[in-house]
Amino acid sequence: MTNTSYTDEKLTIRGETIPIQIGGEGPPLLLLHGAGGAGIWMPFHAALARHFTVYAPVHPGFAGTDLPDWVQGVDDLAFHYFDLLDALKLSQVTLAGISLGGWIATEMAVTRPERFSRLALLAPVGVKPDRPMPDLFIMEPQEAGAYLFSDPGIAAMMRPDGPPNPDMIVTMWSEQAAVARLMWKRAYGPKLPRRLHHIAMPTLLLWGDGDRLVPPEHGEKLKNMLPDATLKIIAGAGHASPLEKPQELADAIIDFAKAG
Repeated sequence: MTNTSYTDEKLTIRGETIPIQIGGEGPPLLLLHGAGGAGIWMPFHAALARHFTVYAPVHPGFAGTDLPDWVQGVDDLAFHYFDLLDALKLSQVTLAGISLGGWIATEMAVTRPERFSRLALLAPVGVKPDRPMPDLFIMEPQEAGAYLFSDPGIAAMMRPDGPPNPDMIVTMWSEQAAVARLMWKRAYGPKLPRRLHHIAMPTLLLWGDGDRLVPPEHGEKLKNMLPDATLKIIAGAGHASPLEKPQELADAIIDFAKAG
């Protein structure tokens, strides 16, 4: 059986310490997390590691890391991850991003498409939707869960038992500050639509059919804007589809990579 274990490592790149999880065997896949889930090796990661060597870094400002002053926008993180790829000596990588990570991945793909063999975007933000997104910043956790999960039971399971401890509170607020710096004014890049034609590599768009944050029709819009894109709708999943349907999502990405 393919090795799906992983190691927690720390790389120092241009003066920044980058926590990164590396696991599996096979061709390289750079997986960029969304606003949640930083630094957690989930069943989704393990399923991908059946086919790929998965590189899952933590964005600056997430999972207890410092938020540097130079992080002012998603494009800053895109170039940060080019430095990471250079340090790891990786090329022709399968690039995957979840929600906010999908925006970062899209910025990377339009900037240096030659670095990537395939692109997988899981309900990405970054391109302005036709209708405004709900504002999760002003919601209570119970209310936000309904926008993120298709299954209310899974949303309830994700809430911690009892009151959060001080470390959890600090991490939560620091991550909220990082997300706010990147997305407070707008959850999209106004210049991105005119640049999408640079994404020459095959692209897989994955969307939960119950996504209430970024609905599946936005996936149809993106599919029509990209040169070579396929949209796959995942039944029984919301915006947090890697938590609800990890195996199905991983299988879709693995099949997509094998098709090339």
